[in-house]
Amino acid sequence: MSTEPMSTSGTAIVRETYAPNDFIFFEGDIESHFYIVETGRVQIFTKNKLGKRIDIIQVEEGESFGEFALLDNKPRSATAQALTETSLIKVSAEGYEQLLSELPVWAACMMKSFVVRLKNMTDQLRSTDQFLERTKE
Repeated sequence: MSTEPMSTSGTAIVRETYAPNDFIFFEGDIESHFYIVETGRVQIFTKNKLGKRIDIIQVEEGESFGEFALLDNKPRSATAQALTETSLIKVSAEGYEQLLSELPVWAACMMKSFVVRLKNMTDQLRSTDQFLERTKE
């Protein structure tokens, strides 16, 4: 991974590059950044109680991920892994505030992306064993 500052503050917004299969962050990490995919693809996944990997979503060019940790100040709820050579824009809380004030259209698009992801997650949860109706014996 390599890092290149993109703002005058040096850490508000930086560009990072990842090789295929590099991990960007892990479930449980405590940090308050989110990412915008400049090029490449990223897989977001978690693991169930038995340790089985559950893929949540693939994030592609122009999409963002990792916002939940920034917005709720809680540990990461999933792991992010580069699937291809990937260039990301890493945005800190300071950078997020800057983007919100300067790019209201971007903020609206990010909110729409949240809704799509939450709906997808809900659909995936509905198909898991715990939500399937059990028959009485």
